[in-house]
This record gives sequence, C-alpha cells and structure tokens, in this order.
Amino acid sequence: MSFPSSAIRNIAVAGHGSTGKTTVVEQMLFNGNVVTKAESVDSGKTVSDYTEEEISRKISIHTSFSNIVWREKQINILDTPGASDFVGEVVAGFRAAEMGLMLVAADAGVQIETIKLWRRLNMRDMPRIAFINKMDKERADFDSSFADLKDKFKIPLVPVTIPIGAGASFKGIVNLIENKAYMIPDAGGKEIATDIPADMIDIVEEYRLTTIESAAEGDDKLLEKYFEEGTLSEDEIRHGLEEGLKRNKIVPVLCGSAVKNSGITSLLNFIANNAPSPVGLKEKAFDDDNKEEIIDFDSSKPTTAFVFKTTIDQFSGRLSFFKVVTGVFKPDAEYINTVDHKKERVGKIYKAVGKKLVEAKDLYAGDIGIFSKIESAKTNDSFCTASEHAIHYDKLKLPQPVHSVAISAESKKEEDKLNAFLLRAAEQDLTFQVKYNAETKETVVSSMGELHLNIVLDNIKEKGKIGVEIRKPRIAYRECISKPANSEYTHKKQSGGHGQYGRVVLEIKPIERGEHLRFENAIKGGSISKGYMPGIEKGVLEAMEEGYLAGYPIVDIEARIIDGKEHPVDSSEMAFKLAGKGAVKAAFEKAGVKLLEPVMNLKVFCEEQYMGDILSDLSSKRGRVLGQEPLGGGILEIDAQVPQGEMLNYSVDLRSITSGTASFEMEFDHYDPISGAIAEKIIAEAKAAQEE
Repeated sequence: MSFPSSAIRNIAVAGHGSTGKTTVVEQMLFNGNVVTKAESVDSGKTVSDYTEEEISRKISIHTSFSNIVWREKQINILDTPGASDFVGEVVAGFRAAEMGLMLVAADAGVQIETIKLWRRLNMRDMPRIAFINKMDKERADFDSSFADLKDKFKIPLVPVTIPIGAGASFKGIVNLIENKAYMIPDAGGKEIATDIPADMIDIVEEYRLTTIESAAEGDDKLLEKYFEEGTLSEDEIRHGLEEGLKRNKIVPVLCGSAVKNSGITSLLNFIANNAPSPVGLKEKAFDDDNKEEIIDFDSSKPTTAFVFKTTIDQFSGRLSFFKVVTGVFKPDAEYINTVDHKKERVGKIYKAVGKKLVEAKDLYAGDIGIFSKIESAKTNDSFCTASEHAIHYDKLKLPQPVHSVAISAESKKEEDKLNAFLLRAAEQDLTFQVKYNAETKETVVSSMGELHLNIVLDNIKEKGKIGVEIRKPRIAYRECISKPANSEYTHKKQSGGHGQYGRVVLEIKPIERGEHLRFENAIKGGSISKGYMPGIEKGVLEAMEEGYLAGYPIVDIEARIIDGKEHPVDSSEMAFKLAGKGAVKAAFEKAGVKLLEPVMNLKVFCEEQYMGDILSDLSSKRGRVLGQEPLGGGILEIDAQVPQGEMLNYSVDLRSITSGTASFEMEFDHYDPISGAIAEKIIAEAKAAQEE
C-alpha cells in the first residue's frame, strides 16, 4: 500500500541508554498489529535489536527501521542507539525523520546523552516530543522529570498525557486532548479509553487548561476563540498543537510505561494526528557545479532520493536505506547515481520491520525505503531519474572519531583479509574510519569509543576468524624551523661519459603554519636556468619529507634560491634535485629545527560533581582549558585543547573518572612546538622505531 506525502510520519526514537526506546518501539509495533507479541530486550527477540551483537550485549547498536499504519497514516519508526559510541547511527536516523521522539526515564530525568541528542535536534531545527517512560518504576516522578526538561531546555512544554499514580501505584494515564483515561491493560492486552477517575478530575482540569492555552497560541483564530469562549474542541486543540510543533515552538510531553504497554495508544494517536508530515519541508542540495539549491518534498516533480544508511547483510547483500525527496520512487526502474553519474537498475524496493524486508510498491516523496544489491550505492549518495538535473543532497553531518588504535593481523598472510573486513565495516559506519598512515607505516582505525571499536573487532574476529593485534598508534608529529638560515651545496659526480653537476645556494626561513612550502627563484643574472628550478623544488620537498630531528616531515618554510652554478654538459634536472636536497639539508642544521605535535579541540560533557577531577586530569595531560558552559541541571560542557599524544586512551580514562557517565568529542585543530624532555623522548622513540 502506498501513502501520499501528507499521510507519512517519520519518527526518530532517541534518548539516553536504558530509557526504554526499544521497548517503546516494540509496543508501537504490537499495537499497530505488526507483531503478535511485544518482546522484552532480555528475550533477545525484539524487532529493533536483531543483530548478534545487540542480542548478546542487550543494547541497541544500529538504527533500525520499522513501520506501522495507524489511523490511516504511515508511521516510519527509526529506533536509534542511546550510547554515544553509536552517534553516527543517530545522525542517520535524525536525517531521515521529520520529528524526534525523545525518551526520558521517570526515575532518572534528563541525562547527559539526552542533552547531547537534544542539541543535535536543535542543529536541524527539528520538532520533537518527549515521552516520560518507566512511570511504574520505584522513584518515578512525572512532575520532577517535567520540571527537569523545562529547566534544561528552556522551551515551552505542553502536557498531553499525565500519569495516574507512580511507581507501584501507577495505574495508567490520562489523555488531556481526548479527556479520557487509559488504564494499564491486562498482560498481552491493549489500552482502551475509559472515564477519568473521580479523584483525578481536578488535577486533570488544571493540566488540561495549560494544554488548551498552548494550543490556542499556535493559531491566531484559535487564540481569539479561546479568549471569547474559554475553551477549545478536541480538533481545535490538535490543530493548535500541530501548528506549534511544526514550527518547533513547543515540546508536547507524554508519559507511560512501555513494559506495561501504558501510554502507547495516546502516543500513536498524537503522532498520527499531530506530528508533521514531510509536506512543506525542504532539503539542501547541490548541482554538478556545487551551486546550492533548496528542494521541496514534492511528489509531482522528477524522482530524487538520498541514501542515509548502508548495511551489508550476509543473506540480502548490500542494503541501501533511502528517503524519497521528490517524485515517486518505483521498483523495476532505472536511476542515476548522481555522485558518479552511473546508471543503475533498481529491482524490488522494500519497507522493513527490523531485519524483515517487506516488498513495497511506489514510495511517494517523504517516504523511506530500501533497495538491495546496488554496489555503487553508498551512504550520502543521491539517486535521480532526470539526467539533465542531477542534484546531490547535503551529506550527513557526522562527528569525528575520538578513539584510535593501530591494527594488524597476527599473521601477515591475513593482512589483506583483515583490511577487507575493516573497509566493509567503515563503509557501513562512517564514524568508523580506516586509514593507512604512510609516515608511521601503520593501519589506523578510528571509532567513537572503546565499545564501538570492540564491537567491530569482535565481529571481525568471529566472522573472519582472524587474529588481530592492536596497539597505540604512532602520532604524526611534524618538524619546523625556528630561524632563518642559508647554505650552499654542490652535487658533483663523474662516472665516465656525462657526469652530474649542480650547485645551489639558498636561504630558508619559517613561514605561517599551514602554508607548507613557499618556493622562490630569487636569482638575478641567470646563474641557473629556469628549467632546472622544478628539479631543485623537488629536492627541497624530498628533504622536507625526510625530516631532520626524528624523521617527521618538516613543514612551513620559505626556500629562496639566490645563486648557483650549472655545467653546459653535466647539469640535469636530477643533478639539481640532488643539489637542492643537499643544500636545504645543510640549512636545516643551522635553522633551529623543532618538533611539532598535533593539538586537538576537546569538548567534555559531564556532571558538575566530576568537574574537578576532569580538570585535574586535563592539566596532567598538558591540556589548556578554554572555558566551561553550564548546560543546565548540573551538566557541564568543558572546552579545552590537548596534545593528541595525551589523548590516545582518553575514552578509557574519562570512563574511569566519571563511572561511565561523561562523554566527549574531539577534532584536530593545529600543530604546536614542543621541546625539552618530552621532545627528547619522542625523538628517541622515533629513531628506535626507524632502526627496527
């Protein structure tokens, strides 16, 4: 069955780990008659967590895709992981959705990942609703969690459902829009609307007044009617909340207990009736000249789609998860991959319920689907039918990996096999990166954390039967000069026949970071022909690449050729290349060469109670704290710059300091000079490695 764009709802379910996301999704599928029984995470049979790693670890690792039909609406559900190590999956889920469903545990309130995920939603200006889950837990407190949300996020919150009791006395919820109660159903049953308990009527009226006032503010006509009559109808409340939600001016708040299937019916009703459809929304795109365009979701235009996720399944092969932006995506049709302009024939297209693929017909703009076995299709690729307007959509905004190790196979014979597995993992998860560092002659893999890395490596060891060795990667240090110097060098060689001759006189001096080499022919009088200058420049670059102190590349110098001499027979480009290389090496001896180390920008998200220990640890790592920003509710962001060499094990260190509650983001910023005992140790280690 195909659904028009106006009837499509794309929802990304997000939240801190253990807030019950997978259980909520399981109950949504049960209520939508997609599964006959809602399974628990402990059973290992949930729809969302279906990979071997997720079942054994009892956590979500991948964003899973399911869908239900509810009140004649197609609800596409993207269940995202809660651990920061898998934030790439969250980014993909957010990109495919029009609304976030943020889960908060009633016994814990807002947590660190809640704040970070909320900020990611803000980056996309994406509407969201909050669901306060686990109302049946001991210490569950709706009012406290509601206040916590309000305190941390400073946005109008609108109660849509409220609990009847809490903890052991939790009995169900009241839907303030419908003005009906939904009591906890019998085990295996579904919620049924009933009258509000008599002892709840006064508190319901108080909350409902807030809901009606918020709805009235969503539309001028509704506000006028509310002032005149003092109330709004159910449809008018829905319309007002829909308008406020669409413009991201309010956050509706619902509650319940997923394990008891309580609050799920009202959640689905609200999504179907009030969540934004793709209609009227836009995507950023670029043409072949990289000119930006803004594209409306519109089924009447030629077909375009964006691949937001790739998996490689042992049975189904390559699966490409895509979102239709314009037109109608049809099976058994030819499409153009606009990244490499390769034509591909897409056979069947699918919807999904976890790992189960269900063949689909036409998918209208805004819908989400899957096609398989198109080898050219990769995450971030775009597909279209009209070759005359082959646009490609904006790429996923992914964070840089923060945890790196050097990796090799225990047996040299298995290096190629290991690399194939690593590259396949990197293709499916763009926050897992594999690079060969030619300087250090190591294969380095980078991930979002130790857990992320271990899961990838465990999978390789099990499926590939490969023994793997990991170690700290060598740092890509650099060298620079600290003062001007000059030198001359004559390359002269006679070996019968034509010899080799070239004499170069040059000056070098340090220049601004990042310019690498500024090469200038400053000879007056033509003592060296211009045709030999490219050879001299190659020699200078070769000497810079070989380094001076410890074999690390020398960067950011100006080399001025001020004199020299050539021979009418024996001079050649090769001779002047060797002369240039010798001259600049001789200049390095006088130029005060220093070691440079890479410095990283660091953001740490932590609870206030750990701030002192974190700052002390950063100080011991030669870090420079740039500032601290309170994010509300006792959560801090610490900004710092720290040498990369001190950060190789930081994910482990931070977990130890904060009992696993903090997280961090890190990216390269610049190179800084380093001297003294630390530099001497690095130089000694580099020379020892070269000897090996």
